Amino acid sequence: MSASPAKKPKFANSKHKFYAKQNKRLYLQAGHRGFMATCNFRERDCLREAYNLLNHYADELYGPPEKNEKDPALDDAVETEENNDITDDLQREVDATKVKKQNRDLARQRFQAVDTGATNCIFVRTSLPDPVELGARIITDIARTREQKTRFLLRLVPVEVVCRANMVDIKNAAGELFDKYFLKKGTTFAIVFNKRYNNDLKRDDIIRDLAALVESKNIKNSVDLKQAEKTILVEVIKGLCCISVLDGYLKYKKFNLVELANGKENNSAEPKDSKDNGVISQATEANETEEKQNTVENDTKQNTDNKSYEKDDKQNIENAKPGSLNDNNDKRVAESDNLDKKAEAAK
Repeated sequence: MSASPAKKPKFANSKHKFYAKQNKRLYLQAGHRGFMATCNFRERDCLREAYNLLNHYADELYGPPEKNEKDPALDDAVETEENNDITDDLQREVDATKVKKQNRDLARQRFQAVDTGATNCIFVRTSLPDPVELGARIITDIARTREQKTRFLLRLVPVEVVCRANMVDIKNAAGELFDKYFLKKGTTFAIVFNKRYNNDLKRDDIIRDLAALVESKNIKNSVDLKQAEKTILVEVIKGLCCISVLDGYLKYKKFNLVELANGKENNSAEPKDSKDNGVISQATEANETEEKQNTVENDTKQNTDNKSYEKDDKQNIENAKPGSLNDNNDKRVAESDNLDKKAEAAK
């Protein structure tokens, strides 16, 4: 008696394919504000350190996120019930778990990572009104304690404005932001421009237009590349532009947390002009250098011409002397006599 064939699985020939639901990814958009974090390939670990650092200092500066006071589980530690059966204990554990989850959700609402589309570059948006205040608190505390709080997180830079990466939107967004820093009081400033995955915007155009915009706010605003009081940081990532105005950007190692914890402050750091960190180069300095070169070239050429003119003048003066004129006339007369004698001899 032959064995019966094995039954096929119920869904073996099913044409339907089932996939796991993907989490909705949040992307960086115009209108966001927050913090830009950079790392070296360990983005997940970098994000974890950024969350821990931001939540720790935000709790110190603003207090912990507001909890749901209406939830009865918050008063769990105070409540004492006579009927302490298993059902009530389980219910308390469930309520406590819900409260913890709500607190985590509140913390995530305060700080939420969004995708930038660039490698080794993370953006953490925030609901806080002023990310620069929190960023300054983190930087100054690390500079004071010299304690390295991160391993994978390298730079943590506050971002006040995110706009579209075109000249019109950048000037509009920067104009409103500059009113806060450059309108009332004259100060010194420098512009730092970086870009990633963008070939449309030109560094010189951005620097020229933003510098003119700052000077239009207050005539006393001036460029200082060595010890600028305010640093305008412009970070272009694909089609978006992040703008912020920072104090002590060069002094605090360009907000590099690792270098800031291990090294000393740069009180007189001079920005370098490189591909990754381009700093504003003052147009007047270039013009002065060019004028100096042109002046040296003109002086050299003029000296050469003067020497040739002096030589010609000297020769002309020698020829113009009376003795030299008589000698020349005698030579001409002697030459003519010789020619006459040769002509008579030939006859």
